[in-house]
Amino acid sequence: MAERMGRLAVVEGARPVIEALRARRRRVHEIRLPRGDGSPALRTLRDTAEQYGVQVIETASGSGVTALADPFLESSFEDLLSGPAPRRFVALDGVTDIGNLGAIARTAEASGITGLVLEERRAPPVNPGALRASAGALEHLPVARTPNLRRALGLARAEGLAILAAEPGGVFLERADPDLLCGEFILLLGSEDRGIRSGLRGLVQVRLGIRMCGRIESLGVAAAAAYLLVRLAELRDARETGAKVNPGAE
Repeated sequence: MAERMGRLAVVEGARPVIEALRARRRRVHEIRLPRGDGSPALRTLRDTAEQYGVQVIETASGSGVTALADPFLESSFEDLLSGPAPRRFVALDGVTDIGNLGAIARTAEASGITGLVLEERRAPPVNPGALRASAGALEHLPVARTPNLRRALGLARAEGLAILAAEPGGVFLERADPDLLCGEFILLLGSEDRGIRSGLRGLVQVRLGIRMCGRIESLGVAAAAAYLLVRLAELRDARETGAKVNPGAE
């Protein structure tokens, strides 16, 4: 029993555990809930656990929500690239903060992104903190690790995916080629201190900027990702439905 438990991963927080159950990408073996907590999130978790037949163990009042589950599933970039269309990915270059990782994953999943690409040595693990920061979105969003991000971007470009990058001074979305923005793509996001490595810039086809109206020069990487991913989703929706994009973005 102890050996089996040692091979399991911990999931913390009501929302990440709920999404782990709903995603059904890995088995949740048991859930520990504080006794007497009748909050809406805990009620939803109890109902979801009952729906999927997962054991719930009550713990002392005031303790946190935890679950034991199979390890988080990651794939190779080649497997992700061979997946179904539309292939719309976010790739992180040197984004090492788990809060940023989780926040970007949450926006990515909500805006229709179909995969997250992380480099093996320049990205954090998908641990309980990242799962909490993503509000469980990482349970639904496929994650691929690659030993060489430059090679992965080259493979994607050879497959016809546009390589987009968020960078200060880039073109605003409404002025970029809509065929590239609304097709299959990888959006590359760099670290807040160093940005995107120079060795990757040669593969980028469109550098996307964000109009700044205040005194600071840029947004944090998670905020920039949220803006660009939501706007890209709006542009796709406008193209598919024939609706006009909010003129206030012009």
